Amino acid sequence: SFVGCTKHANEQQLQALEEQKNAALAAENTLEEKRREKSRLESELNQKRKELQDAKNELELVKQRLAE
Repeated sequence: SFVGCTKHANEQQLQALEEQKNAALAAENTLEEKRREKSRLESELNQKRKELQDAKNELELVKQRLAE
């Protein structure tokens, strides 16, 4: 029997390619979700740092008033 080479992908190769495509899309979605989460957490961290600085300033003010 003659088995020839073909440039066309067989069903198994197409299925593997589709699975790889789906895995890549899922990875991209996960990456984007993690980037959004990172941005949200950085924003929250900055807010908490500001609150901490405000509290330190308030504490210094109270200390100064008590010293007078």
